[in-house]
Amino acid sequence: MLVTVTEPMSVAVREALSTDPSTPAEALAALADDPSPVIRANLLTNPAVPADLRYQVHAALSAEAAAGDREAENALAWVRYDRSGRTACDRPE
Repeated sequence: MLVTVTEPMSVAVREALSTDPSTPAEALAALADDPSPVIRANLLTNPAVPADLRYQVHAALSAEAAAGDREAENALAWVRYDRSGRTACDRPE
């Protein structure tokens, strides 16, 4: 997959890239600075994202959530549900 960025990408394109394991490392690194917490949270579950980049993204999202950013908080909550095998409709125990 060849990714060259000459103009802003749509949210749908960025979301697709953030979840695709075949996305090049350079594009994944660029998505780590995406303004959308949802796009960045997708990187946490993409197996192609290096552990150090996942750590950085998680730390940034956690700090944003702690500062009151509801979108970051919700994105992290979704990752927790997704990784736990639950669905968004399941209630926390």
